[in-house]
Amino acid sequence: MTPSLFDDMSYAMAMVYGACSDRLMVNLAKYFKYIHSDKQVKELFEYQARLLAQLGQIDKESADIIFAYMNGADAQLRQALETAIIDAIKPIEKPLRDAAKAGLINGPGVVPPVMSANMTQAFKAYYKQSADKLNLVNTVMLESTRAAYQATVSNVINRIEHSQEILNIGAGEVVTGVSTWNEAMHDAVRDMARNGLTGFVDHAGRRWTPEAYAAMDIRSTMFNTARAAVWERSEEYGADIYQVSSHNGARPLCYPWQGKLISRSGWTGDVEDIDGNTAHVYAEWETSKGEAAGLFGINCRHYPIPFIPKFSALRYKGQDEEENAKTYEESQQQRALERKLRGERLELELLKTQGASADDIRAQETKVDRASDEIDRFCEDTGRARHRDREYTPIDATWPDKETYDATTFPTNERDKINDWFRGE
Repeated sequence: MTPSLFDDMSYAMAMVYGACSDRLMVNLAKYFKYIHSDKQVKELFEYQARLLAQLGQIDKESADIIFAYMNGADAQLRQALETAIIDAIKPIEKPLRDAAKAGLINGPGVVPPVMSANMTQAFKAYYKQSADKLNLVNTVMLESTRAAYQATVSNVINRIEHSQEILNIGAGEVVTGVSTWNEAMHDAVRDMARNGLTGFVDHAGRRWTPEAYAAMDIRSTMFNTARAAVWERSEEYGADIYQVSSHNGARPLCYPWQGKLISRSGWTGDVEDIDGNTAHVYAEWETSKGEAAGLFGINCRHYPIPFIPKFSALRYKGQDEEENAKTYEESQQQRALERKLRGERLELELLKTQGASADDIRAQETKVDRASDEIDRFCEDTGRARHRDREYTPIDATWPDKETYDATTFPTNERDKINDWFRGE
């Protein structure tokens, strides 16, 4: 299994959701243009009514934007999950087959189809589950865009009402300066950008941005589909034990189980590997599996590796717990800095859309530069690699071309070709 491939594919898909979210924001920003003449300043309540009267048009434009970006999402999700299955099974097929021929596991008399009925059923279940969630993101994103627009209108009005430069003349007539209006526009749209759009609200009431939720869902679904494929394939060969993969920076609930041997059936005891090394086998229920932040939980990058006693080699060489925790913490810090830079860049784009002054644009460009420099310093201090692709959301992002997957996947709609390929034919 190739976790980096899953990360790259889920990130590429999530960026389309991020681009869609940013485009929706930019579209809203055009309704809050800077003014450049006192003649453009209208009575406050007239202004509010005029903006709120645009809600129907806002809904239509937002729906069109979401449809344009999300057209093709379903096909990309299916391709991602098919890729996950093939990538997961590819490295384990020959070892399982060889162990079965050696009589070490209760292998079938013939090589079973790779896309067996159980595996196909698992694929369909994960695909439908993820597709339903992503469709919900589209609905929530549309509702959130409308709410963001209404909140921004109210924010503008409230800021102007509380400005010291406002003079109330007569019943509801408002006179104020250009600078006050523009400052209110700037600050209200900035708040809109920082609050972001919502793509999902979880059971704890936490708001997820569309791209964050899409990335989590797609990545988790790819890993879950791949793990299910490994377990189904192992079961077809009669292999019960697996070893947990390991990587630096593992989450706290996952770290203790890295490299451990686990029995899906609940069997416990000691076994030997091909080199005569002894290791203990734990029952799956003893692990943190099943917890959201536990082994194989949400955003977990670990995967099972089939282990056949006296045939497989133990892969785990040990890892310093303190170093693992440090790496994990630094990865979270870097993600936060990357989100900050993306936010500053979005605010710059919104200011340009609003027709902001050259001074305001230069001030925001300075913030972008400072956020970028902050990442530079962090990477220099920690020795971590800088990932510039995670520091901005290309607003013109589109679904990856089919050619993106050609080097890593097989045309899974052609089941016979897949089965022949695994048999070496």
